[in-house]
Amino acid sequence: MLTFTRGKSLLVVVVLILLTWASWEDPSLHDYVEPVSILQLQIDGLRTPPQAVHLQQQMAAVPGVAACSINARTQLATLLYHAGTVSEAELLRVVSVGGVFAVAKLEPAPRTDERRQCPVPPGYTTALERIRFALNLRRLFVRI
Repeated sequence: MLTFTRGKSLLVVVVLILLTWASWEDPSLHDYVEPVSILQLQIDGLRTPPQAVHLQQQMAAVPGVAACSINARTQLATLLYHAGTVSEAELLRVVSVGGVFAVAKLEPAPRTDERRQCPVPPGYTTALERIRFALNLRRLFVRI
């Protein structure tokens, strides 16, 4: 016969509450995919649209590149890539095509406004999302 003490009963209730909280909504599809990094580049020497198309095809063929967009008019390239598969240095090497193009990485502009920001570090919210996904019972029934 199964008997519960007060401590065990409380533990069972807490576990049931956690599982209910985690399984309340369907898991998001972004929980099933590898995250991507974004790299923006200024490519000097890129003059014509056919050059941009050719370079875009080269970049799309690199393993780990999820998407690539190159604009010949503005000489800007935007790459979405999986950092675990391909490094930023490798992407810069491929874009420069043996020194044909001069490539410079664009850094985001620093924030100058004094707006209030979330006091919770991003790593905490990411960890909470991972815990919720791990405890989500609905994910066991999702077919991708």
